[in-house]
Amino acid sequence: MRAGSRRREALGRGCRPDIERLEHRELPSGLHIMGRVDHPRVNVPALNLVLAGARPAAQNAQSAAATPRWVNQNYIDSLASTLYAPVTTTQPIAIGGQVFPAGTYASAQPTPHELRRQTFWATYTGRYSVGAPRFSNQSATIHIYSDGRSVASNWFLQGRAQLLLFPPADPSATPTTLDPVAGQIAGISSIIPGNYLQTSDQILFDVNNLPGVPSNAPQALQHGLPSRLGFTLDTTGAGAFTNPAYATTPAVQTNPSTGQPIAVQGGAGGAVAYTQGMGLIEVFYKPDGRLRAGASQSGTVVVRIQGLVHESGTLNALFQGIN
Repeated sequence: MRAGSRRREALGRGCRPDIERLEHRELPSGLHIMGRVDHPRVNVPALNLVLAGARPAAQNAQSAAATPRWVNQNYIDSLASTLYAPVTTTQPIAIGGQVFPAGTYASAQPTPHELRRQTFWATYTGRYSVGAPRFSNQSATIHIYSDGRSVASNWFLQGRAQLLLFPPADPSATPTTLDPVAGQIAGISSIIPGNYLQTSDQILFDVNNLPGVPSNAPQALQHGLPSRLGFTLDTTGAGAFTNPAYATTPAVQTNPSTGQPIAVQGGAGGAVAYTQGMGLIEVFYKPDGRLRAGASQSGTVVVRIQGLVHESGTLNALFQGIN
């Protein structure tokens, strides 16, 4: 056999197909990250050095420090009291053949294990740019994206994120039926976990002002841009974050005096349906001179998200274990 043929034969044997090993994932299952993930001032945390660990009951004192220092447990507890607060009715309500008088009714409360399961945090660094507004009631369009870097989270180890914000043109404007967010910051947060076989996953948050905090409040701004915002769970997430049409409250309630349907108290899904979620988004801006085309401001950014999110945990194809 000639030398050239031998070289081609050896090259062919060295380029055989191979199978990529799957990463261990338990999304979303109350997974806790082992190893500290501190505030990323410049670079994203080294996610390939963060290990998925045991559940809280099996964690030791060292692993208990896994949650970043900026995650505020008192704030998380306060969210639970808001999400699962008692429901007050102002008129009698008929459900089926039973009439419930006006009053305050307690909601089911999450157990400590359930609060740990619902606790969500994520952080990433990236780029931001400030462009022209899209509508007359907006002052600007702010694009924030993780710039190809991964998101660190207690629910997944890899991902990409985007945040789109629309500050109001007039922070003192009064909301109307045609402009319900007048005077408010509006936006949406999108996080897409990058796990193999889970590329259809997407978790969405609707972004707005923190309750009671005006859009132009100094404590909510940094470099004149919104930096402290609230979020609520958007029920149009995809993949493992899809919210099933699971209802704990009857879909039809009526006013017994008129027989007419009325709005379902506490939401159509009830207090424990998979549509609950709210929390805090903090944005830290560092302007620089690298402007994108059409941008008036740009720079690097750090985004931190924390809150409670009630997901079913049944739609993860790679889940191994029990919630």
